[in-house]
Amino acid sequence: MDKIREVRMEDLEALGHIAYATGFFGESARRFFPDATLFTDLWVRPYLGPAGLGSFIAFAEEAPVGYILGARLSAYRRHLLHALPWLCRRALRGDYPQLWPSLAYLGRLLRYALPHAPTAAYPVQLHINLLPEGRGRGLGQALLHAHLEALRQQGLPGVQLSTTRENAAALRLYERMGFCIWREARSPLWRPWLGRDAVHLVMVKELA
Repeated sequence: MDKIREVRMEDLEALGHIAYATGFFGESARRFFPDATLFTDLWVRPYLGPAGLGSFIAFAEEAPVGYILGARLSAYRRHLLHALPWLCRRALRGDYPQLWPSLAYLGRLLRYALPHAPTAAYPVQLHINLLPEGRGRGLGQALLHAHLEALRQQGLPGVQLSTTRENAAALRLYERMGFCIWREARSPLWRPWLGRDAVHLVMVKELA
C-alpha cells in the first residue's frame, strides 16, 4: 500500500539513496558527482536537522520510493556554514573517496547557479524526487500537497524550487499545483555532462 509520512533522521540512508539514484534528471548522479556520501551530506542531511521544514517520505509496497524535502533557505545556508569544519574533517579522514572528481560540479555550481527568489516572500526551498517505481502512482502530488499544507500551517508566505526544462514531467506537476516561473535562463552548468546548455527555472508559489 502506498503511503507518506514525515521524515525522520533514521531515513537518512534511504533518502540519500533516492537522491543519488535520481540526481541527474531522474537518473543516477554518479555521472556528474561520483561521491555519493558527500552528495548526501550536502543535499539531504541538512533537511533532517533544524533547517528542515515540511519534509515527507513516500513508500510503495513498504519500500521507500520518493521524498519531498523542504528547508528555510536562510537556515540551510547557516547549516552548511556551520557544518563546513565537520565536512572538512570527514574529507581528511577519507570519508569522501571520490571528493576530487566531484569538485568539478561544485565549482560549476558556484559559477553558474541561478539566484534564488526573494526569501522574504518565498523563504522555503523544496526538492522532490521519485524512483522510477514510485512514478505514475500519484505520490508526487501527494508529497507536494503534504508539504504545502505543512508550510501553510506554520503561516509561511511562499515556497520556491529550482529545476530545468529537462524535467518535463516534474514541470507539469508543479504547474498543476500552482507554481509559476519567477526566473528562466539558459545555463552552461550541465554542459560537460549533457553536451549542451540547459534552461534553468526558478519557480515559486504563494501560500496565502
